[in-house]
Amino acid sequence: MKLIIYTVTIIVCLGCVSCIGGRTPEPTTPEPRESTSVRPASKPARTTFQLKSLPEGWTVDRHPVAKWGMSLPTVMSNVMDSAQTVEFWEEIIDLPTGYKLPLKRSKVLFQIITRLTIETVELHFINVDHVYSSTNHEPSHFVLNGVVRSIELKPTGFPQLTAADVIKYKFLMEYGTPQEFTDGFHKYENDQTVLKVRELDKSHVQIQMNSTAVDQKLRIAIDDIYSEEGIEYQKKLLLRSIDI
Repeated sequence: MKLIIYTVTIIVCLGCVSCIGGRTPEPTTPEPRESTSVRPASKPARTTFQLKSLPEGWTVDRHPVAKWGMSLPTVMSNVMDSAQTVEFWEEIIDLPTGYKLPLKRSKVLFQIITRLTIETVELHFINVDHVYSSTNHEPSHFVLNGVVRSIELKPTGFPQLTAADVIKYKFLMEYGTPQEFTDGFHKYENDQTVLKVRELDKSHVQIQMNSTAVDQKLRIAIDDIYSEEGIEYQKKLLLRSIDI
């Protein structure tokens, strides 16, 4: 009898073991791991393109040689070849008041030859002080008020530079959109300079610059002396010398 009980007990135990062994284990959720992937670097902020300001006179190799309002002797001492001849002349202009004003002007011519260009530079001077008094006629009274540059492009082989390339890359892309486009000139202007550039042909570019400050100084001088109020003032000064 005991043998039967032991046999039944062994059979029941073996069945329990087989049930436990055949049970499918429940899936376990893996613990989250920190991501090892590399995040893309943030894009650098775009830099704003800074336009250049207009030149305030004549520059050579980015160095100012002749600035607006600089006297003729000072400019001649700064240029590379001070042996250049200075031309003086008198320009007669008709004023609204009926008077004729003799404007004293001068200019000096330079030629600069580089590997890519042949450039002719004219520096223009004006004697504003002469408007006030005819005794102001010395060269020191002549100040820079204009620059005219004519640039000829040499043959460069392939690729060949053209006047359109110069205007595009040296003016439109450096100074931005011009304020005007008249008579073939791209015109730029600020409170110091009026700059106009045009394409003469495929290999020639012309650049004209004027000083707004010197031009304004000339207008003021003409108004001081030749306007109706200016004429009356000059008469009063003369009358002081008459003793009655």
